[in-house]
Amino acid sequence: MIGLFKVTSFILLLLGCFILFQIDVLEFIQDIGTLFRSKKCLRDRILEASGKKKKNSLMILIEDALHTLKTSGKEEDFSKICVLSLSLSVGGLLFGFTISNYYLAPVLCVGMCMLPFLYVKYLGIRLQKQINNELETALSIVTSSYIRCEDIITAISENKEYINPPVKEIFDQFVLEANLLNPDIKKLLSDMKGRIDNEVFKEWCDAIISCQEDGALKSTLLPIVKKLSNIRLVSVRLDALLYQPVKEYITMVLLLICNIPLMYFINRTWFEILIFHTSGKLVLTMCAIVIFISALGVVKISKPIEYKR
Repeated sequence: MIGLFKVTSFILLLLGCFILFQIDVLEFIQDIGTLFRSKKCLRDRILEASGKKKKNSLMILIEDALHTLKTSGKEEDFSKICVLSLSLSVGGLLFGFTISNYYLAPVLCVGMCMLPFLYVKYLGIRLQKQINNELETALSIVTSSYIRCEDIITAISENKEYINPPVKEIFDQFVLEANLLNPDIKKLLSDMKGRIDNEVFKEWCDAIISCQEDGALKSTLLPIVKKLSNIRLVSVRLDALLYQPVKEYITMVLLLICNIPLMYFINRTWFEILIFHTSGKLVLTMCAIVIFISALGVVKISKPIEYKR
């Protein structure tokens, strides 16, 4: 137990240093990784240069969470997410040591570490779905106005009050820059295209840019907007199909976790085998591995449908 207290004290001291000196946790993890990285072979260099080399799953999860926070304008909360992740990781490790299950401890350490980033990624998926739904309305009314007046600034300005966040802020910024900073509409449209990660929106922006040179191309805008309606209909049907498996997963996880303390009152012998015997410890470890891997799958299948040009 004294060793555990020393480890906990060291980790808390390390967290205090991160906060005190405002160290970027992601950059620190990447720098530490480079110290222990073995010399790359020629095959790895080729894959990395061609962009085909797969990154570590945990690093991908962390980068996705950081991207989500940047998109939602909450990048400053990333350090808090990292501190929470490290705290949960230490808590899972200590819990495994407390019940003397040294197989379960590293699994809980890694799994609990991922939970905050999985939650942020899930919130990012919900935000992306919200953006996709709002884009359908926004692009529809802006396109109708643009076909009538053939002026994208006027079309956005007269419909801003009907557009909801987070899409509203992007159009507001476009109008503000067009009126006060930069009269180059093509450049502003090109910049606005990169602010939303949606292929239909990017295609719509490209079409508007083309319309600045040839007004006859405005007839191509309505079919592009219609794609969002088709994607939304397919997404609603897919969400209905996926809702049942996700609900069953949550139910089974709750039943699995609640059955462990319940077994103490139902059959004390089974509980002691599960907690104190090697076979029972291995069963708990396998259950934890399945839960965390399944959680990754649940978040992955919750992603909104993406249109690829």
